[in-house]
Parts: sequence; structure tokens; C-alpha cells
Amino acid sequence: MVINFKEEVLKHKDNLLDDLFDLLSIESNTDGSFSEEAPFGLGPRKALDKILSFGKRDGYLVKNVGNVAGHIEIGQGEELFGVLGHVDVVPANPKEWISHPFKPEIRDGKIFARGVLDDKGPTMAAYYAIKLLNELGVTWTKRVRLIVGTDEEVGFRCVDRYFQTEERPDLGFTPDAHFPIINGEKARATFSFNLKFKEEDQAEFKLLSLKAGLAQNMVPSTVTAELKGDSSKLKEKLITYGYEEYLIEDGEVIKLTFKGKAAHGSTPELGINAATKLADFMLTLGLDINARNYFEFISTYLHDDPIGKKLGLEYSDSEMGHASFNYGIFKYDLGKQIGKVETDSRYPAKYNLVDKIEDLSFENMQVILEDSKEAHFIPKEDELVQTLLSVYRKYTGDVKNEPMVIGGGTYARCMRKAVAFGVLLPDREDTMHQANEYMFVEDLLLSTAIFAESIYRICCKQG
Repeated sequence: MVINFKEEVLKHKDNLLDDLFDLLSIESNTDGSFSEEAPFGLGPRKALDKILSFGKRDGYLVKNVGNVAGHIEIGQGEELFGVLGHVDVVPANPKEWISHPFKPEIRDGKIFARGVLDDKGPTMAAYYAIKLLNELGVTWTKRVRLIVGTDEEVGFRCVDRYFQTEERPDLGFTPDAHFPIINGEKARATFSFNLKFKEEDQAEFKLLSLKAGLAQNMVPSTVTAELKGDSSKLKEKLITYGYEEYLIEDGEVIKLTFKGKAAHGSTPELGINAATKLADFMLTLGLDINARNYFEFISTYLHDDPIGKKLGLEYSDSEMGHASFNYGIFKYDLGKQIGKVETDSRYPAKYNLVDKIEDLSFENMQVILEDSKEAHFIPKEDELVQTLLSVYRKYTGDVKNEPMVIGGGTYARCMRKAVAFGVLLPDREDTMHQANEYMFVEDLLLSTAIFAESIYRICCKQG
């Protein structure tokens, strides 16, 4: 059977876009509205129900697993090929977007919406790849299962629960990263720095609260501090030190907001951390002792240092690159005596970062290790990697870019033998986790064709 996969995808274009827009319209970030029916929130549950409804509509085997994950299965055979995607998203602030993040629209050939690139668009491309193969009447030699999670952005609890009762695929891929192939993922550890509060003192400025960050795995783009003091003196300091991008709200309590630039937590060097930037400025003020200790720690050990050198945690090797550290969430509340920095680190397999974290000691900060995950690596020479790479090269003509190792963690590590495969092309802007996230329509269609031929080569009888 000779199949022109690009032509077949074009036949499904309108339906693919309609289904994708339905899915993108669901605000599916984890929002705290937990229940037995929606363990990770109502939005993620609605998104799971929506994508599973497509499978039911099209007549495939569908299963909801504990309201946190599910699958759509087709094919036959002993071996199980898995494609793992997710429909949860990171939060989005509509004020930072040109169009509403959950009202998808196409402008200049691009689909703008939260999750279109990470990971609803790629997941729907994979679904339509499987769907068009089945409609073509291919002979399956393996079972193919699209597994959909709802907690990838927070902690993989969805797939942890899924694989407690469900079969683990023998091989597969996750469409949740970059082309050509990510065959290695760094280990991950999350930990926090917690201020040791001291007895309050008198000061020119007293910090009451501070908030920055939407998730551990995002570089904070905005920080707001509430403090008491003379607002005119604060403004003078801002002018003296040349800070321009700030906002002050006067009143009994002064609100000071700084802006930065968001980026994915696995590549913090691509962003500007608004909170650490603010810390540098705050130290020019006469602060109360707790605020001073909090900001001194941030400025001394965290500011402008995504590789952990100031903490003594810097590491790099030739196989997996350097360790990275994203300081994603900042919380300060004087009344509740909370002064916290939540950190997301990615590091090579050979680096024993957990022990290093547990050995950290500071006079005014307590360090708490929260979670850690091992690294994942599939050799470039493996047949799975070579097959996927061959299809990618056929459709793109790209013979330059090779399989790579990243700091991001994907569902690939949840299967016996799997890689991350697409969908961001090497020359495209990465807007995952950022305001105005987008994906080119042509890239969505190209990815669908690449996935379809890849699955055809691995899971179907040839000829």
C-alpha cells in the first residue's frame, strides 16, 4: 500500500481543527478544585472527557482511568505501541495575551491558544494520525494506544495512577517537545528554600507580602510586593537606580510590581526572572530584618544564575549537558511567617544532585527536598530512534539536526522504550508556557503526517 500521508492529512484538516479548537477552549490548568470526580481539577477532567469523546465518536476502544487519565486504543497484536500526550496546561493570564488564551483563533497562519503547542495540538495530531491510518484500512501488527494524562505540568500523578492498573507500552513516543527526537531527559528534583523568621524590628520599609510565579516549571514573568513605607522615597530609589518597567499603587499599603519574561523551567536562561530582579532592587531600601534576609539570599544565591553556580551546585558532562535551576514560585507573607522559594532543577544522570541539595545549609534559610525523578536515555542507534528519525528527515529535508538531550521531563520516561518526538521544529520560536502561545497550522498538519507514517512503519504490515 502506497500512501501519500500529506494528502490524507489534508482531507482531515477541517475536522482536525474543529476538534482541536473544542479542546483548546477548555481551561484545563490545575486550579485546586479537586474532587473524586475531578482529582486534578474540573478543567483537566473536562479536557480528558472531551478527547475521549472523540474516540467514542469514531468507534474506538476507550477507557477512563480514575478520572485522571485515559486511553483510545486501536489495532491488534501482542505488542503495545504507546503515544502519550496530555491535556492539562500551565496557567495563563489573559491580561498578558493579545487574544484570550482559551478562545483559540488563527492569525497569520498561526493558532493562538494556551496548550496549542504544549500539548493539546500535538496530542490531537497523534490522534488524527491513528484515525486516518485506520480509515485507510491498514493491517495492524501491533496495538496502538493513545494515552492521555491530566497532570503532566504538575507532577505526572496521572500516569503514576494509570500504570498502577493498566498495561505499560513496550515502546512508543510522546509528542510533547521538539523535532527531530529527544532521546534523553535529564533527572529532575524539586526543592524549596524557606526563610527562618526572626523577631520583627523597626525599619524604613516593611515587607508585608510578595507573590511571583504560576508554576515551578515556569520562569516568573511578574512579581508583586506589598510593603509599608514612604512611597515618594521608593519612587526616588527607582529613578536613581534606573528601573523603568515597574508599577506602583499608592495607599496605606504600597504595591510594587516588576516585570520579567516567562520561559519554560527547563530553559530558565531564556527568561528573565522578575522576582530575583526585584530582590536586587529591594536591597537598596531600608528593610525590616526578615525582608532583608529573604532578599539577600535571593540576590546572593539565585539572581541571574540558572546553572546553580552561586549555590555550589554547578555540574556538566558531555553526555547530557549542564544542570539547570529554575526559581519558579516566590511566596512571602509576614503575618503567616512564610518566606519561600520553590525550585525546579534538571540535571545529568551521573550527577548526584539530591545528596548535594540535602547537604546545603544556610544561616537564614531551611532547604527542603520535595521530589526527584531519574533521568531517561535511549541510545541514538536504537531501531525506534532510527525509524522516527528517518521519517522526520523524509518530510523536512533536515539532515543537520540530531537526537538531543533536554532538561524537560516528558511522558517518554514512563514507557519501557520511548522518546519525545515533535512537534516544535528546529527553526520555530518556542512559546510553550509563555503568553501568546501559538503553533503554525502547517506545522500541525506536517506533524500529523510524520506521526502517521511513523506509526505505519512500526505498527502496520508493509506492502
